[in-house]
Amino acid sequence: MANHEVSPVPKEQSVWKEHTNASASVSIFLSDANGRLLMVQDVDQYGGKWSPIAGFVDVAFNEEPEMAALREAKEELGLDIRLDELIGVWHYYADDDKDAVAYGKDKNGTSVDKAHMHIGYSYRGTILDGTFKMQADEIQNYGFFTPDDVEKMYREGHLKTPQYNYVGFKLWEKGTKHPLTVVQSNSRAKLI
Repeated sequence: MANHEVSPVPKEQSVWKEHTNASASVSIFLSDANGRLLMVQDVDQYGGKWSPIAGFVDVAFNEEPEMAALREAKEELGLDIRLDELIGVWHYYADDDKDAVAYGKDKNGTSVDKAHMHIGYSYRGTILDGTFKMQADEIQNYGFFTPDDVEKMYREGHLKTPQYNYVGFKLWEKGTKHPLTVVQSNSRAKLI
């Protein structure tokens, strides 16, 4: 048997710096007795577009998505709601938002290839009580809209974050629902 010299494998040079660049958000699809969807309009400073009640999960306070959904409904329109089902959970990448982080450099050392992953939880809920008082620094208008109205908003570019909200709207419209327990959490795990 020949004696083969095995050369050591060079240590791989770390090309990418690992980092977390993701955020979680929630949206809540609430309807009236006529099947119209409750939508809110951002103030012009934030684009003036329409969406269901939505917002980011506040990880600084160990908030979970369900808690964030209840908080956002209360903050944005003064509503007490019940979360009935989960419509869906998905992610998308936004390459043009303020939270994007550079993960590459060109030959001159300039940062390129920015990305930020959004993880979205969409819920179907019921309005229990509330004032419909708008959070003035974020919301300039609200209303209940038919599915045709929402389709028109989408076609005309008036729907905020369509890669998230339009997909959620289509699932809501089809009646898609999953039990809330399909997503596990630390607080729910304590109950098992």
